[in-house]
Amino acid sequence: MGSKQMKGFLTLVLSLAIALSMAACSENSNGNGSTEGDSSTPAPSAPADATTETEGITFPLPEAVTFTIAGVNGTDGQNPEETGFFKKLSEKTNVNINYISLGADAAGAIEKLNVLLGTEDAPDAIMGASAMNETFLALYAKEGYLVAMNQYLNDPKIMPVFNSRVIGENPDILKGITSPDGNIYSLPYINQIPGNYLESPIWINKVWLDNLELSVPTTLEELENVMAAFATEDANGNGDPADEIPLLARTGAGFEHLEAWLSLWGIPTKDSTFENFVFVKDGNVIFAPTTEEYKAYIKTMQKWYENKWLWNEYFTGSPQTFSAIQNDAGAAKYGIITAKNAAGNFADQYIAILPPVVEGYQPKFYLNPAYLTGSKGQFELTSNSKNPEILMAFIDQFYLMENLLEAYNGVANEDPRLTLDNGVYKVNTIPATELANIPSPFRNYFSNNLPGAVLESDYMSGKIEMSATDQLKGQTYALYDEAGVINSEVWPRPYLDPEDATKLNEMRTDIFNTVSKFRASWVTGQSDIDQEWDGYLSSLQSMRVDELTAIMQKTYDNYMSN
Repeated sequence: MGSKQMKGFLTLVLSLAIALSMAACSENSNGNGSTEGDSSTPAPSAPADATTETEGITFPLPEAVTFTIAGVNGTDGQNPEETGFFKKLSEKTNVNINYISLGADAAGAIEKLNVLLGTEDAPDAIMGASAMNETFLALYAKEGYLVAMNQYLNDPKIMPVFNSRVIGENPDILKGITSPDGNIYSLPYINQIPGNYLESPIWINKVWLDNLELSVPTTLEELENVMAAFATEDANGNGDPADEIPLLARTGAGFEHLEAWLSLWGIPTKDSTFENFVFVKDGNVIFAPTTEEYKAYIKTMQKWYENKWLWNEYFTGSPQTFSAIQNDAGAAKYGIITAKNAAGNFADQYIAILPPVVEGYQPKFYLNPAYLTGSKGQFELTSNSKNPEILMAFIDQFYLMENLLEAYNGVANEDPRLTLDNGVYKVNTIPATELANIPSPFRNYFSNNLPGAVLESDYMSGKIEMSATDQLKGQTYALYDEAGVINSEVWPRPYLDPEDATKLNEMRTDIFNTVSKFRASWVTGQSDIDQEWDGYLSSLQSMRVDELTAIMQKTYDNYMSN
């Protein structure tokens, strides 16, 4: 989303928010709109019947066609083809699917794909990002197991919706999904709400502050004074001064992680689970855990842990325990969290605050690169597909706003999660106790996301009623954006050259395990970072961390030059 579009959208967000309150009381553009892979060579092992010219595909097809589609399935019970959305789409297109579950986790999915791809049992396509990370995408494409989709994406007779809504309205997204060889092997999910991509702003319990007659902290010292008060006084007012957790965070999470606090030292990144610990500064790709800023941050986290300001089950607590704290029925149990928005039974007690200033540093908060590229890796076409034009035309249907909304939430006015009134869609929040009695939507059978798009224009034209939660995300984004604390040099997660992907795959495990081991030891006070820092850096050097960073730099430079 360009900067001009972003500002226009934020105006919409804020005006909607004001209307709601009254009732209640993308950068890095190549600029030419072209597809980056137009002049590239075709991918190896493309099916023989794949053509670049067609008379067009009209749905419903005169004869039914069935495709085999594989996905990571975290949902038990019915198959995705039995959902109301797919029955409706199948009637519209005369396309059926034979679903292959790759299991409930990404590691198991890769193992199954390794067995299936290149055989007669290979699926026609793979759907859902959990089934295909960037490393394996590069390797599978190199081996010819995946087919370049450029010719279909650029053909408005095969993919008219993609041409209109993605290439027409958001041509820069093509840059983000193009591999180094100029081909596109995977399709994105696009959701253009800016607040979605500011993943870990800081939320603080305003009721607790008021109860203790404290002000919103604006510096690190003030923040620590607030946490000290939260830890020792009855901030939640339930009579127990010992049941408050000043800072709630958890390891391995997408948003509520400690790395969000690295932003106070000007380092916008996430851990190895999500972002390889890299960030970009002045065009240079930097591995965060080797910097002096990281060392200062770790010392601060150790102080917070020692004083029990940080939840002391950060490294060991289960997601269930974390959720139980958020949803305590009696009183709010945590004072501060980093997340897209506050959650739980007392979410309305929290307000977003600007990052407290650490002396000598400019805060820079992480922005998920999906705002530039879409959420990548949601659909891949395999070399086993017998009718790729029809399959791609079928997938094109998911880029219609109404189809994607129903894929995620069920058929409008049939499923309580989605209503349609006078041409306006509304996604409804259903209590968890009621969700258990509602059949899973199509999206739940393909972990992470689906290919498709909900665009800025869909909101600005009034086709979708923006939820109060999304309006709040937009307000928080505007707060951070106007203060200049959002990172402008985003690491775009560019696709890797196959040889580089292989090298990174070899290096990352040892490097990231070392970073994680020392981080846990230092934060919990089991060892001293000052005594171990030089040896730690030497260990990473021996594991070729400089080579890892050089590969990331080369990949980033290639991306920026397109």
